[in-house]
Amino acid sequence: MSDTDTTFVFDAKAENWSLQDSISIPNRGVNFGDGVFETMVFDGQKLRFINEHQSRLFHGLNTLGISKSQIDIFKLSEFLKYAFGNQKLRVRWTIFRSGHGRYTPIKNESMQLLTVEPFHVTLSVKKHVGVSKKVTLSPSLWSRCKTLNSIPYIIAGRERQQQGWDDIILLDNRGKVSEAGASSIFWEKDGTVYTPSLSCGCIAGVSRAVIIKKLNQHGIPIIEGEFDLSALLAADKVWTSNVTGISYLESLDSSKFSTDHIPFLQEIFE
Repeated sequence: MSDTDTTFVFDAKAENWSLQDSISIPNRGVNFGDGVFETMVFDGQKLRFINEHQSRLFHGLNTLGISKSQIDIFKLSEFLKYAFGNQKLRVRWTIFRSGHGRYTPIKNESMQLLTVEPFHVTLSVKKHVGVSKKVTLSPSLWSRCKTLNSIPYIIAGRERQQQGWDDIILLDNRGKVSEAGASSIFWEKDGTVYTPSLSCGCIAGVSRAVIIKKLNQHGIPIIEGEFDLSALLAADKVWTSNVTGISYLESLDSSKFSTDHIPFLQEIFE
C-alpha cells in the first residue's frame, strides 16, 4: 500500500469486503451526492473514536433515510485489523444510497466503499491562516452531517491554496465563526474555551465531541455559541481539530496566538 488510496467495495450478499479498482456507474453517490462518509483513524488494532463515529454516521443515515441494516462499524474495524495488521491508517468509509431514480429515490438500501491510505500526522502549528471571502455556511437539517456534497469545502480549499495559507476559517451566512476548512475550531480566552454552536452550520465533528467531553472532565469552562469574528481575533490561543489531531494557529489577520500545546488534549490523539 502506498499513498494512493486502496479501495474496497462491500459485497452485501457475501457480507465481506473485496478489493476493487473501479465502481459501477451511474450510481446515486455520483449522480446526486446521496450519501455520507466518515474519515477515521485505524490505530493498528481498532478504529479510534469508534462509538462517536457510529453515532454521527447513524445520524446522517437517518437524516437521509438510508437503511442501516448492513452498516456495522465494529465488523469494519475487525476487517481492518485482519487485512492490515498493525499498520496505522487513514480510512474513509463512504455510504451512499443504492439503486436508480432521480431526485426521489426508488429504494433505500446502501452501497459501501472503503478507501485506506497510510496515516500522516497533521501539522502541529499552522502559521498563516485567513478567513474565506468566497464561502459562507448555513445551518440546515443536514449541515451537521458529513454528506457527499463537499462543494463549499472544495471552494474553500482552493481559496486557501491560492492565498498560500495553512488553513482557512469559514463563517456562516450571518458572519458568525463556523469552522475551519476541514476541522472544528476552538479558542481559549482568560481560561474559558469557546467553540461555535452547530447552529452556525458547522459539521458535528467527532474530535469536537471528544474534546468537549475532555474539557468537561478537567473542569474547564467550555461555551458553545454564536460568535463574531472579533471574539476569535481576541483569543489567547486558537486550535483546530479533526480525527488526525490538533493544530494550533499562530496568527490570523493581525492577531497572534499562543501555540503552547495543551497536554491532556494532545493525549486524546496518541
